[in-house]
Amino acid sequence: MPRRAVSFLIALSTVLLVAPPALAEAPQRLDMQVTDASGWIDNRAPVDNALQDLQDKTGIQLWVVLVDSFDGTPAQSWTDETARLSDLGDRDALLAIAVEDRSYAYSFPDDSRISEQELAEVAEKDIEPALKEGDWSGAVVAAAEGYQDAASSSSGLVWAVLIVLLVVVAGLAWVFLRRRHRQAAPPAPSGPSVADLSSRANALLIELDDDLRASERELELATAQYGAAATEQFRSALDEARRNVGEAFQLRMTLDETPTPDERATLTRIIELCEAADKRLDAESDAFDRLRDLESRAAEAADEVDRRRAQVEAALPGAAATVQDLLSRFSGGAVTAITGNADQIRERLTYAADSLRQAREAISTGRKPEAALAVRGSEQAVDQAAQLVSAIERAATELPAARSAADGLLAEVTAETAAGRTALTSGGAVPPGLAAAVTGGEQALAEVRAALATERPDPVDAVARLQAADATLDAALAAARDAAERSAHARSMLAQALPVVRAEVFAANDFITTRRGAVDYNARAALSEAQRHLSLAESLAASDPVTALAEAQQAHQLASRAGQSARVDVQTWGGGGGYRQPGGFDAGAFAGAVLGGILAGGGRSHGGFGGSNRRGGGGHSGGGGRRGGGGRF
Repeated sequence: MPRRAVSFLIALSTVLLVAPPALAEAPQRLDMQVTDASGWIDNRAPVDNALQDLQDKTGIQLWVVLVDSFDGTPAQSWTDETARLSDLGDRDALLAIAVEDRSYAYSFPDDSRISEQELAEVAEKDIEPALKEGDWSGAVVAAAEGYQDAASSSSGLVWAVLIVLLVVVAGLAWVFLRRRHRQAAPPAPSGPSVADLSSRANALLIELDDDLRASERELELATAQYGAAATEQFRSALDEARRNVGEAFQLRMTLDETPTPDERATLTRIIELCEAADKRLDAESDAFDRLRDLESRAAEAADEVDRRRAQVEAALPGAAATVQDLLSRFSGGAVTAITGNADQIRERLTYAADSLRQAREAISTGRKPEAALAVRGSEQAVDQAAQLVSAIERAATELPAARSAADGLLAEVTAETAAGRTALTSGGAVPPGLAAAVTGGEQALAEVRAALATERPDPVDAVARLQAADATLDAALAAARDAAERSAHARSMLAQALPVVRAEVFAANDFITTRRGAVDYNARAALSEAQRHLSLAESLAASDPVTALAEAQQAHQLASRAGQSARVDVQTWGGGGGYRQPGGFDAGAFAGAVLGGILAGGGRSHGGFGGSNRRGGGGHSGGGGRRGGGGRF
């Protein structure tokens, strides 16, 4: 099936299968300067006057589009693609507002005389206050007036700048002659700014991470149905793309933590890696779409999905009881991550049942494309529900294991503090920092024992505290230990640490995967790095336990950061437009991708395997001759 047809059918299925009242639109070609299909602007006269005044006085033609939703696409990507499709030129700007998503973005040509700082100030001081009040026409008017003031201010500076230039030109010429023997300074970097490159890199990381997650599941399904031999080329493409994106996340994390002089080169490398991964996935997408074509077997596939849905539904009461049991016994992030899983499972099962009903209706009337898309949506809903059940089951195993690990660490740190205290009172040479390490270890022991004695302890936090105290004691006592003793000690610690770290990494991955539509790149980058460090720890466990333990501790810190960041993203993710069906299922919010997107496959606008939803070198923030910004309101 041609890619454009697949993309069209998936977009169509959002309406046919979910049918929310909100109008979620794909990027579009604008035929009018103001596009407002839902009639959000109730008074056009001030808007038209402001836009005309802006064009008359500055030459800038501001195009405006209001939609209910950006259909799960990042606001800047949606806006830049619409600008590209509309053939906006170097005197055209675009303001796009998704009312129900409560997000917006703007797109200006790179050579606009309004600076990025001025654009950001207009957004913050003029546009967003009106948007927060729901004054859509006021927001457009404020934008036009703000851009007019910024452009006029910039123009007013031109003559002053020219006069100053005339004054200093002789001095510049003299300086040039004085320094003509010196090596010429390298030219300023051309192309997009560092800020634009950073924005582009972040958007690509999110997009490709979603593509990989969706593609992994698609590959599993295809392998189960068609066999490993038929899907080998797709597995190879996915592995290559995964390596590229993993390296890109590592570079992004390194750049965030330790800025370097070659920031531009690093960001360019991140973009290159993401684009290479996208190209590799896209090269296989057409064949994969054909492989996953469900039209000829929609009825059979629907029955299979329904069987799996019934299995997950049968497991739900036990899973819900397990959550309540864990909540009564434990506290902390590991429990918080699964607290809402039972409700999330019910929502996905409801969605799957509705999709299957619509699929069978479509089958009975011969609407095969709609039936196939409905089955695909139900497949992914059931898959996410099953993953949420697995997360509960894993927590039920891993939290008690963490509690046992804490007991082992208590004994370990107790022995180390005793050894350290003996070294301090023996009269011999005292290793640097040993006194502070012993005091810190004793304090950690007291705090952890008190915490574990409570009704609902947090064993993961207890393990983390004891591991930190142990690492400090290790460093202080290292001078007094020989290599063999340090290796044996590290191996013992690693045996206790690895299961807990695995649990944290898996929990963060489950949380992000099942809520990926709301999670930004920071959590994804931290998770990618946590997975990398965990993999290194596991591979080095036998040969180099000391290094493996350090890698495991780093993985723990990154997994914890990823989980915390993802929970913040989900909690702060806003947006209305949902409608609530009987039983409490917010179908609009679900289809709007707060839970990761079912039909869109994690934000892609076409069906099947991999590939970006921005083709043909479409516009993006900081690329293709345009720059932009925006945010939530």
